[in-house]
Amino acid sequence: MLTPLLALAALALQDTPAAPAPAPDASPANATVTIDALPLEHAAAARCAVAFATVSRWQKAGDARGSGYPEMEAAGGREFFVRVMAKLMDETGLGREDIITLSASVADDNEREGGPERVKAMMPACVMMKTAAGL
Repeated sequence: MLTPLLALAALALQDTPAAPAPAPDASPANATVTIDALPLEHAAAARCAVAFATVSRWQKAGDARGSGYPEMEAAGGREFFVRVMAKLMDETGLGREDIITLSASVADDNEREGGPERVKAMMPACVMMKTAAGL
């Protein structure tokens, strides 16, 4: 699981200029935007943003699952989430409701596919991505 995430992070961090991605069809007929419909760079960043938000939620709730991580607010996790989602909206044409739906879907996927262990496996690549973003 970690190897594919590292590959995604490496691809997302390449110094090639990103062309604006075509906007996924977010019309009422296709109101559900999936992570798999996004370009690789956006999908990897969105997955990490949601992982940081998940850990932050655990920490705020006093949940032991968040105790093994740096405090997400101070460590730039929230700022990463905001920047990634704003960039996603700007470059794909997604709206706020689409972002909320997408984030919830990714969080559900994480929980269904291993929960805390999946988030833990993602963190090394996500921290690299966040550091590369200057956070």
